[in-house]
Amino acid sequence: MKSSFRISPLPAALVFIFSGLALAVPSGVVVAEEEIKQEWQPSTLSEQTLAKVNSGVEEYQKCLNSETLAHVNDKDDSRKVTDLILRNCEKPLTAVKEAFDAEKVPGSISDRYIRSKRSRGAQQVVKVVMGAQAARYSETHP
Repeated sequence: MKSSFRISPLPAALVFIFSGLALAVPSGVVVAEEEIKQEWQPSTLSEQTLAKVNSGVEEYQKCLNSETLAHVNDKDDSRKVTDLILRNCEKPLTAVKEAFDAEKVPGSISDRYIRSKRSRGAQQVVKVVMGAQAARYSETHP
C-alpha cells in the first residue's frame, strides 16, 4: 500500500530558512535566556517610593486630561498643541524621577520608565487632538 503523505516544499523551505536564522542569532541571546531562567526577585523599592511614583503618574494623567480639555479646540497644528500639552505636564514626571533617584534606581531604568509614560501620554493626547480637529474639519467641509 502506497502512502499518500507528502511534505509540501513550502514548509520544508521555511524550516530550512528558520533553522538558518537560529544559527545566525547573536550570542547576546544566550545571556538573555540565562537571565530569564534566574528566579524572579521582588522589588526592593519601599512602599513610600512606590506610593510617590504612583501618585506622580496619577498627577501626570490628571494634568494631561485637564490640559487636553483646555487646548483641544486650539486651531494650531495637532503636533504643536500636543507638544504644548506635554510640556505643561512635565512637573509630575520630574517628581517620579526624583523618587526613583532617592531610592538609587539606575538612571537607565528610571529614564526608560519616564520615557514610556511620556510616550503613552503623547499617543493619548495626539489621538484626542487629531480626532477633535478632524471632527471640526468635517463639520466645515461636508
